[in-house]
Amino acid sequence: MKTKPLISLKILLGILVSGILVYNFYVANNLKYETGGDAVSFIGLGLSLAEFQKYGHIKVSEGSLMEAFKNKQISWEEISFVGKSTWRPPVWPFLIAGIFLIFGYNLTYLLIFKFLLHLLGIFIFYKTLKLLKIKEVLILAGCFLYAIHPAWQLYSRVFLSEPITFFFMSLWVYLLVRYFQHKKGFIMQSLVAGIMILAHPYYIFLPFSIWLILFIKKQIPFKSLFLSSLICTAIVFSWVIRNSIVLDTSELILTTSSGAVMAKGWNEDVPRLHTNTKGDLADETLVLKDYEYKPEKSNNEVERMELYKNASLHFIKTNPDLVLPIIWKKLKSAFNPFPETPRPGVLETGRIIFQVLALFSLLYLLIFSRNKLLRSLVIGLVLSTIGITIITYSGFRFRMPQVGLELLLLIGMLGEVLPTLRKKIPKG
Repeated sequence: MKTKPLISLKILLGILVSGILVYNFYVANNLKYETGGDAVSFIGLGLSLAEFQKYGHIKVSEGSLMEAFKNKQISWEEISFVGKSTWRPPVWPFLIAGIFLIFGYNLTYLLIFKFLLHLLGIFIFYKTLKLLKIKEVLILAGCFLYAIHPAWQLYSRVFLSEPITFFFMSLWVYLLVRYFQHKKGFIMQSLVAGIMILAHPYYIFLPFSIWLILFIKKQIPFKSLFLSSLICTAIVFSWVIRNSIVLDTSELILTTSSGAVMAKGWNEDVPRLHTNTKGDLADETLVLKDYEYKPEKSNNEVERMELYKNASLHFIKTNPDLVLPIIWKKLKSAFNPFPETPRPGVLETGRIIFQVLALFSLLYLLIFSRNKLLRSLVIGLVLSTIGITIITYSGFRFRMPQVGLELLLLIGMLGEVLPTLRKKIPKG
C-alpha cells in the first residue's frame, strides 16, 4: 500500500480505537461498584496486601466493601484480617495492592491501570507482527482487532485477572518470537512465562507445550528447552514454596481453588450440565455424595482442597463408564467457538465471530502452513488446552487471555493466504 493511503488508514483506525476505548472506559467506570463474586475477591486480596501486608482473607461483606469504595471512605475499624490464603493466583492482587499504596484506595485507578496496560499490549502486539515480517496493512488490521476485541471489552469492565493475563501472554509471545527470530531475550521470556502462569494457572501447560514442540521441530536446542522450563518452573515454584510455609503444609499448592475447580470438572452432572459459558456453575460438592470423609477434618483451605481433589480421584476410579463421556464433553466445549448457553449482546456476538475465525486459522495453519513457528504455537495451544481441560475444564472466560495469540495466528494465516490468492486472481 502506498504511503498516503497507509497514513490515512492509520489515522482512521486510530480515531476508531480511541473512540471505542474511551466509550469502554466510560462504561467500566460507571459499572465499577456493581462488581461481585471473583472480581471482589481479587480486590479484597489487594486490599489485604496494601493494608495488612498479608495475602489472605479480610472480614467484610462484598456489599459493604463496594459501598466503602463508592463513598471513598474505607472504615478500617470494620475491616480485619481473617487469615492467610492462596485461593487466588497472586499477580493481579499484588498489582492491585501496589496501585492502592501509590495512588490511594480508588477503583478508578485500577481501571486506568488496565487501560494503560492494554495500550502497551497493543504496541507489543504491533512489535510481534513486525518481527514476523507481516505486511504493514495486515499489521494495522491486527493491531486494530487486538485493541477492540470484544472479549477484552467485556472483561475490561470487571476486576478479574483475565485482562492482566491477556497482557502477560501477549508480552510472552512477543519475547518468544523475538528469541526465535533473533536469539534475544531468552531469560526474559522464561521469566514472563512464569508470571503469566501465576496470573492465571489455566495456562500452566502452555509455555512448556510450545517449548517442547519447538524443540521437537528442531527450532530450539535442548538447552533452551531445559533452561526455559527450569526458569519458568522456579518462578511458579516460588509461590508454591510460599504457600507451603505460610499454610504449614507439605502439599504442593499453586492455588487451593484447584481442588474445587477439579471437582467442578469431574462429577456426575458434567455430561449433562457443563457448557463453555457456564462450566464453572457446576456444584463441586457433588463429588462428595458417594465419598466417605469426616466434615470436621475439612475446615481450612488446604484440607478442603485435599478433600475435593481426593473425592474427584475417587469419582474417576469408581465411575469408569463416565470418564470418556466427561472428557469428550469438556473437550467439545473447549474447542467449540459457539456458546452452548445463549449469551445476548453485541460484544458476545462479536466474540463468537472472532472465535470462529480463530478456529479456522488454527485448522488452516495446522494442516497447510509450512511456518514452523506458527505451527508450533498452534500445536502447543491445542495440547495445553487439552491438558488443562481434561484435568479441570475450559470456558469462554478462561480462554479470554489467549485472544492475542489467536489474533496472531489469524494474521499469520492471512499473511500466507492473501499472496497466494492474489496470484490466482487474473489481472485486468
